[in-house]
Amino acid sequence: MKLFDEGIKITKEDILEFEEKLNTKFPEAYVDFLLESNGGTPEEDLAFDFIDIASNKKNSTDIREFYIFYPEGESSYDDIIKVNYIMKSEGLVPEECLVFADDSAGNPICMKTGGENQESIFFCDHELENTNDGYLLMSKVADSFDEFIEKLYIIE
Repeated sequence: MKLFDEGIKITKEDILEFEEKLNTKFPEAYVDFLLESNGGTPEEDLAFDFIDIASNKKNSTDIREFYIFYPEGESSYDDIIKVNYIMKSEGLVPEECLVFADDSAGNPICMKTGGENQESIFFCDHELENTNDGYLLMSKVADSFDEFIEKLYIIE
């Protein structure tokens, strides 16, 4: 997968700092992705399928962007640390989730970095919330970051 508008190259040491700031540990596959690209926008229009937990039917959406880690003192709307701070402080996603991308409608895509379903990828519907915990309704997409990347296909 080729990306444009990537963030600056980062190192394993940078990633350790980001993990500390977010109080989490990233799966190795995601670390490899960050070392290669540090986020960005796919050059081709990519989508993925999942079973929508609200309707229990197959659904699909696109990937607009993978969020970027910015150096200290820099920031933008796609700053992964800022996005996660906002999403968690507003109670939209659990603490053990890392929001790492979104679709063209602004729906977050996150991975569990702790607890049950660790490393699994979820589509979060920003228009629906779970009545049990108040978080955005989360539909499972893949069991791992690698599986998620493998599920991406070109929109024709």
